[in-house]
Amino acid sequence: MRKLAGYLILAGSAVLSLWFAQAPVSKSDLSATSPILLDQNETWLNVRTIEGGTWRIGADLETIDPAFLDALIEIEDRRFYTHSGVDGAAILRALKSWREEGDIVSGASTITMQLVRQYKPRPRTMRSKMIESFEALRFELHFTKSEILEQYLTRISYGGNIEGIEAASRIYLGKSAKYLSHDEIALLIALPQAPEARRPDRNAQGAKGGRDRILKRLAQAGLLNSQALTESLAAPIPLAKTELPNAAWLTAERLVDQGRTVRSFIEPALQRSLENRLSDYVDGLPEPVNASAIIVHAPTREVRAHTAIGRHDHDGGWLDMTAAIRSPGSTLKPFVYALGMDDGLIGQDTRLRDAPSRFGSYRPENFDRRYYGDVTMAQALQHSLNVPAVGILDRVGGRRLDATLRAAGVSPSQTGPGADGADAGLALALGGTGLSARDLAVLYTAIANDGLAASLKWTSEDSAFDESFTLLQKDTAKTLRDIMAAAPRPAGILPTYLGFKAPDVGYKTGTSYGFRDSWAAGLSGDYVVIVWVGRPDGGPRPGVTGRDAAAPLLFEIANDLTYKSAKKSLRVENRTTEKLASADEAAPVILFPADGTEIAISDFGEDSEGVDLVIQSAYENPRLYVDDKPVERTRHGFRFLPDAPGFYNLVVVDKKGHKTRGTFRVLSTEDISHPGF
Repeated sequence: MRKLAGYLILAGSAVLSLWFAQAPVSKSDLSATSPILLDQNETWLNVRTIEGGTWRIGADLETIDPAFLDALIEIEDRRFYTHSGVDGAAILRALKSWREEGDIVSGASTITMQLVRQYKPRPRTMRSKMIESFEALRFELHFTKSEILEQYLTRISYGGNIEGIEAASRIYLGKSAKYLSHDEIALLIALPQAPEARRPDRNAQGAKGGRDRILKRLAQAGLLNSQALTESLAAPIPLAKTELPNAAWLTAERLVDQGRTVRSFIEPALQRSLENRLSDYVDGLPEPVNASAIIVHAPTREVRAHTAIGRHDHDGGWLDMTAAIRSPGSTLKPFVYALGMDDGLIGQDTRLRDAPSRFGSYRPENFDRRYYGDVTMAQALQHSLNVPAVGILDRVGGRRLDATLRAAGVSPSQTGPGADGADAGLALALGGTGLSARDLAVLYTAIANDGLAASLKWTSEDSAFDESFTLLQKDTAKTLRDIMAAAPRPAGILPTYLGFKAPDVGYKTGTSYGFRDSWAAGLSGDYVVIVWVGRPDGGPRPGVTGRDAAAPLLFEIANDLTYKSAKKSLRVENRTTEKLASADEAAPVILFPADGTEIAISDFGEDSEGVDLVIQSAYENPRLYVDDKPVERTRHGFRFLPDAPGFYNLVVVDKKGHKTRGTFRVLSTEDISHPGF
């Protein structure tokens, strides 16, 4: 019998030892505190609740007023630093009062036992006290006194959804717990004793009564003199709660996980300005539209402001559209021309043909369906002409552009609308892929940084320079900056050289197919700005372009950057906007047949169905000649009747004497069908 009892004692001891060896709380419970995002100055920028909507901010003894800690120990647990989690003298006192009164009238809970109750609430019974005593011993085995006190001051309830001294101090007092007055210390000690009954925002009298009792006890303990007691008793009770900071909430949602405090590079003034700009814009529109923007400090690649604004009365109004994959429209054209310049195919003054063209099965059109004949590369980029861009991409390769973008750290979602290789790849020049605003920020920051691409820096933990990629040659990047800085301004925006402190901006706009996305990507001094406007569901906004919707916002944001000292200027001294030919200067454009076209017809001479000649001219009644013979206009337009198969030279002359030439070939359908053709 004694042997069995011995075994039972040994088994019980082993089980108890294993239980004590186990951590009393999980790591997830320890880290379950409100995420905090700091700005570049390490000031609180955004604080979020934990699951359940509770404000619980992690306590740090180094940032809590030492006078508060002394007062707390005096009131709640005088022998905290000497007991092992259970205060034997206090338990004996509680048992005596329980035996005499029949109820618990004298508390015996140590701070450690109160902490146990915060993690595992139980009814306040004698049995619960015994369980909490054993749990407290386990806490003392696994944590230091400082760690226990920090956990206690993190989880102690202050009424409603407020837990911990830091949350209570900031919400009730509007300040950190680092520097507290005597009356504030007493209030923060009294509140957890009766959290709901003493909430100052709901029961000021209850809060004052509890605070004053604590003040008198502190005076009795010698922690404040009579004058301090009198002044503290007369101090008012704070009646209103202070809102915790909620700026840059989308940035916080992206960067900060529960239990973490992260320092970002957000500039608070710039962030507020950006949020206000986008909010005013969205609120002023008749239909629900979202707007988003990112501002990057190019030399450091630090994200200094980031927001997405949408009306909350429609689906998707709360989405972070800077992360959404959308068609970038023409914002990729600078990189198309950059590849051509890096390969030595073109320079900014190279003449390119802007006329109807076919590249395999792909036939791009200019946005306004107007063509301008011979233009410089700078003109083609500044005025976002489609055909020259596709022509250059046809030479450098759509797949190469796609691979180059990926090497720079962005991930195009597709190579185009089709699946037939090169033809689909050419659509990249016009936005035939999917990118996010963050991707574009990486690419345009590379232009600002002499062609070097690397990831953006969002927090102090990021290392943007660990890996970099030479996206563009240095001279190419400078040429792009010059061309974009001389691009025509949106309506109502003065050129830089005319405006007092006008923003020095080089930019490119983009509009996706079907008017679904409006973009503006720009460089202003040391900053890169990416703006997107559209509907989060991808719905069209007929007739609304990047130039109409996004570019004005870009220039407003650039205005807010003018107070910054820029190390790098984009101001162009010797180059102005390369205007396209005006109505009285533009040469006629041969829409059909484009130069080099082959046309098959079945009959020749008078019985021929002929070849329709389609011309775009700024003036009426241009004159047409085929092999120096005039072609008369009929009710069907200009129609040429070839006498035989062969090559023909077409010349168009307008009334101002502007000429355009082209060559086409006419084939016989019989020859085409012949096996030896």
